[in-house]
Amino acid sequence: MFIALRDLTFAKGRFLLMATVVALIAFLLTILSGLSTGLIRNNISALMALDISHIAFEYNDKPSYRNSMVDREMWEGWREHPSVIDTQPLGHTMFNARTKDDLPLNEVVLWGIEPGSFLEPAVNRGEQLGRLENGVVIASKLVEKGIDIGDVLILDRILTELEVIGVTDEHYIGHVPVIYTLLPKWQEATYGPPGGPPPGEKLPSILFDYASVIALQIKPDTLPGELQTTDEDLGTITIDKTAAYEASTGYVEEVRTVQMIQVFLFVISAVVMGAFFSVWTLQRTKEIGLVKALGASNIYLLKDSLGQVLLLMIGATVIGTLGAIQVGRLMEGSGFPYLLVPETVTFSAVILIIAGLFGSALSLRLILKIDPIIALGREQ
Repeated sequence: MFIALRDLTFAKGRFLLMATVVALIAFLLTILSGLSTGLIRNNISALMALDISHIAFEYNDKPSYRNSMVDREMWEGWREHPSVIDTQPLGHTMFNARTKDDLPLNEVVLWGIEPGSFLEPAVNRGEQLGRLENGVVIASKLVEKGIDIGDVLILDRILTELEVIGVTDEHYIGHVPVIYTLLPKWQEATYGPPGGPPPGEKLPSILFDYASVIALQIKPDTLPGELQTTDEDLGTITIDKTAAYEASTGYVEEVRTVQMIQVFLFVISAVVMGAFFSVWTLQRTKEIGLVKALGASNIYLLKDSLGQVLLLMIGATVIGTLGAIQVGRLMEGSGFPYLLVPETVTFSAVILIIAGLFGSALSLRLILKIDPIIALGREQ
């Protein structure tokens, strides 16, 4: 490392410029990591909070919460499966809503669940579902819009009135806040006439035999083939919880876009480091030839150069990452969908360093081609 340290001291301006470029890439990568994690949480946080292992949709090549409808026969059929611990129907419908004072809430997702089931969310304030027929528990994001316990929400077009009785965490699906209500109220709002049944009348019982999907708790040692037969018999398609995230609107596209940008940043880092050290090696051709003439081996020079790259990459990456973490904390406090996960940040930083080493290693092969005779003044 003697030559590497002398180079870093002698050409500190050049290496400082290179370190700045790497630090900026590390900064962008960390910020992007936080944004991607925050966007993913903002898309599927309600699904992530569910205590489930699988979700059964109505059979479709591309399952979606919006176009799936299951009936009572399906969820009761799944209850009989020997590998199923518990199962519950889940209703999913998107509505536009407003308050009684005509404060618009734009889009909200109404989830119909059975009170006391494993689907019911923990309540931070207020009470759980069950006491009021039209009671709802809202995501905390709606509180920021001026909604609180005791307020009455009206679903546009169908004019169903819902009273807020509790507040849970920031639960979203497809970047839309979730409102939890009793399954019968969801069925009434989704399949019933606007405003509910006429005075003195009841809705037909068949209306309450439908939901959107079936939430399942399945034994961990269950093989996929054990579920396929039931799927075929009941007309469903069952996927595990992680795969069910992809049924949320825009989830796959967001993840792929972020991954593509991250790959580009890794490639840019490798290319920039490779170009820099290629030029730097060419500029030091005579010096390297002299060191070889004095007895230095190619292995020694390669180790020395890679050590130089490693010092530069680690130092610049740490500085860029720490800077991004500080900016990220400000973003989290300002309401942006931003979330830094230490494991993800560390993984991205390590991959960036490896990409830089890989790019520079390709360029440092030029060292092997330098002949010691160059030190004697001969170019060929």
